[in-house]
Amino acid sequence: MDFPFPVVSCPKSIRVVADEFKDLFRNRGQYQAFVALLCGAVFGIAGLSSIARFLLFSPSVSELSRLLHLTDLYSKLNHRHRRRLLRILERVRRNPNRYMWAIDDTLIPHFGRSIWGAYLWHDHNTGGTVFGHKLLVLGLVDRDRKVLIPVFWEILHREIEGHEGDHEKGWAVALKLLDQAMVVGFPKLVVSADSWFACHEFFEAIDKRGLTFGLEIKSNRKVVGHGPRKNLDVRVDEFFSDRGREGIFYRGRKKWAAEVVLRLRGSKLSLKTIAVANKKGLAHESFAFYVTNKLTWNASQLWAVARDRWAIEVQFRDLKQIFTLGGAAVRSKEAVETSISLSAIALTVIRIEQLARADANKDRHIRPIPAGGIVNEYRLRSMRRGISKLVNDRNDEVKRRLRSRLHPQNFGRKPAERILPMKNQAHSLEPRKSA
Repeated sequence: MDFPFPVVSCPKSIRVVADEFKDLFRNRGQYQAFVALLCGAVFGIAGLSSIARFLLFSPSVSELSRLLHLTDLYSKLNHRHRRRLLRILERVRRNPNRYMWAIDDTLIPHFGRSIWGAYLWHDHNTGGTVFGHKLLVLGLVDRDRKVLIPVFWEILHREIEGHEGDHEKGWAVALKLLDQAMVVGFPKLVVSADSWFACHEFFEAIDKRGLTFGLEIKSNRKVVGHGPRKNLDVRVDEFFSDRGREGIFYRGRKKWAAEVVLRLRGSKLSLKTIAVANKKGLAHESFAFYVTNKLTWNASQLWAVARDRWAIEVQFRDLKQIFTLGGAAVRSKEAVETSISLSAIALTVIRIEQLARADANKDRHIRPIPAGGIVNEYRLRSMRRGISKLVNDRNDEVKRRLRSRLHPQNFGRKPAERILPMKNQAHSLEPRKSA
């Protein structure tokens, strides 16, 4: 992270969001700590000492730490976050075809074996192992704007009580979060996920709930016969190896796909299955396979759902690179969960602003300004306010503190150890000499 310019005051748009959570805190000190932590997540400042150092309105490090360790704050923040989204995104009910659910998980590396909920995980991207958290997110995708808002999240691999050694499956946790979404009041939307969630239990459970899904499957999934083809038992990539392909389109880009209704081994459902390739000829192998329980969909519709799911991958990139996901040095269960919620809520602040700016344009397919662009705007505005304070003729307390933080001799010092200029000598940073 680049050396941040001291933030004089919390930006108004962040303060407005923080005010909607204000009644969850017992005193003003807790609320001030929440504002500082939320603002720090938006500005990309992870450590508590850095937040106390660079946010002039922040309380002490101990006050920030006490807030993170509140036992009931995690559930309260998440409940309020979802109620707020239901109110803001009322258009989801009015136009459900514009939205869908996306499910995925990500690894958050950590150091230190005493961190709650952290385990050794296999990283299928690198083939190695990663020690840390595995976070599963259920997010709402705006299919017109191609952005995702995180709605539900949970840390995976928790030991099941009474069954030590057994851990929750990702698809089982995803089903639990989908059930919570419908209980809260979200409408039934299309569900999309990658191949790591594509098991027959997940297929049947989603179908039983009356939901439509579009899921990627692995190329080694077995196709079993039924009806006149009851003796069929081949891999899905082998099944499509000699199938003719037709052109499909997504946002003006053309691919080639074959489609047929199949039944996969272990599943009782008949699924519309497509194989997507870059070229029409059979000499070019299919690179992806997708299934849906919506048999009336064509290949282009299913391919569009699969591509819109990519918004959740962009979300994880933004959470880790911009919004300090996993950056806070915390160990307890309460602090780990609350810090994750703060990162997700900070991302939502920017996502709502992205959608508001994009909706001001009449073209419903225009891409919003990237989240990093809006965060940089916040940083530049904050820097301008800080500079304005410096050149102001008034000699107030904020001005003194800002000058002290900008002075090189205080850069490496803790807030409690920093030397402040004297009130009647604003430009001096030398301590007053004793008589």
